Amino acid sequence: MKVSIRGIYSTALIGLLQEKGFTIVNPTKSQVERFGITMKNEPDVMIVDSPSDRNCIEIRGSAEVVQELVKTLQSFFEDLVVLHLSVCEPLGRAKVGFPNQAKLKLDELRSRVSYTVPYHHYCRAGGEGLSSMVSFAEDLVERGLVPAEEMSRMFREQVEGITPRLGTMIKIIHIKPNGKRLSLGLGKVIWRGDGKARIQRRIMGFGVYDGLGVEKSPGDYAITEVTRFQPWMKTSYYSISGELKGRYYNISTPISLYPDHVHYFDLEIDVVVKPNSEAEIVDIELLEKALEEGRIREEVKIKALKIAEEIASKQP
Repeated sequence: MKVSIRGIYSTALIGLLQEKGFTIVNPTKSQVERFGITMKNEPDVMIVDSPSDRNCIEIRGSAEVVQELVKTLQSFFEDLVVLHLSVCEPLGRAKVGFPNQAKLKLDELRSRVSYTVPYHHYCRAGGEGLSSMVSFAEDLVERGLVPAEEMSRMFREQVEGITPRLGTMIKIIHIKPNGKRLSLGLGKVIWRGDGKARIQRRIMGFGVYDGLGVEKSPGDYAITEVTRFQPWMKTSYYSISGELKGRYYNISTPISLYPDHVHYFDLEIDVVVKPNSEAEIVDIELLEKALEEGRIREEVKIKALKIAEEIASKQP
């Protein structure tokens, strides 16, 4: 099974795929230097970064090998999300997402062959600015200008302190298990702490708040509380006069909090709290569907259910 691979996850994935019996072909210069790969051949599949989301890769080629590759990745990365998998013999295509637990495992894989800063793949996925910061830091270590241990300590502190600036307008990017990408609209950062932010969004239209069943009106506003790497976020909805209309807890993979956006893979299940009512867990059937369709593993479903139950009990 011959694989050609490009992109920000390539170094980490090459070592893993070689261990699992795949042959890497058509290497880049850095892949030759790091792995000694020299074979030039027609690949059975190609792996590239998804052009629409740097948290994902796309796999294209032989249907049989695409399926085997997805199976291999999903067995290794517990939290992997299979956003798309289509087979039309003899070709196949897949798109998979790497949540933050997977990114940490990717960091560990990459560190076996080259110095790797903490949160390497988290930063690579976060945009060009953070990606350049990674390249600069790792280059300093590789050139012997900064000791690896010192750089790792400084870089970890730097990343863990990254929070959007007060007053910044940022996006909340919400990826459904079926690959649908939703942007919850621009919101303004009204408070920030270490790895935390509160984001206010103005409601412009009429309708009903999903899950809450409460009327939506122009002038309402929503305040979303986000904590980096927390597997849920809370949104409180208020009327124009400041009256609480309800709270909505979105259960997801651990959240990425970047300077200009929030990113996570949604796990469908949510907790809603209406005024003067008890908390209610909703959309369990959609979580079950994601498991049945092979988009997530059983362990992810169990964790999501446990988180929802804890939130319903404590309403943090």
